[in-house]
Amino acid sequence: MSKKSKRSKEKTEEYTVEKILDKRITAGKTEYFLKWHGYPDSENTWEPEENLDCPEIIAEFERQFNRKDRRSSIEGKRRTDSSDLSSRMTVKRKHEEEKRGFDRNLEPDKIIGATDTAGELMFLIKWKGCDEADLVSSKIANVKCPQVVIRFYEERLIWHPNNSCEGEQSEAGNKSQA
Repeated sequence: MSKKSKRSKEKTEEYTVEKILDKRITAGKTEYFLKWHGYPDSENTWEPEENLDCPEIIAEFERQFNRKDRRSSIEGKRRTDSSDLSSRMTVKRKHEEEKRGFDRNLEPDKIIGATDTAGELMFLIKWKGCDEADLVSSKIANVKCPQVVIRFYEERLIWHPNNSCEGEQSEAGNKSQA
């Protein structure tokens, strides 16, 4: 059976493992990077081996993983961090190729944050009808959803109503007294 159990206080939820994409060892424990049946790649997760009940899928992955490892050793390639580098690169490419935000024809709900990534302003945008948020270049957001960008900035404006006027008034008062 290819299931994983998540225990909560009241019930146990089970998800079906579609396939194992990668493997790593963290703090001496084996973890597998899993693709869940019926869920998009964005929902893939690292899970400890003890949480899994899918010995056939694990065995098949290990056979293929060990074959790749032997080939790497023969070719003089070193394994790093007990994980197959080529598998990691494949998983990374899949995530990079995954469609995000505007590419999925989603409508922006609001900007929930901003960051500077490699010198470029990026907005974290929450989408309508979706629990996910994506980083989007400010250049793209300014063109595709200018009202959402304006609302983001307006929510963060801080007004100091009397500070600037007081200085101007006292200067004007000083001039009239002179």
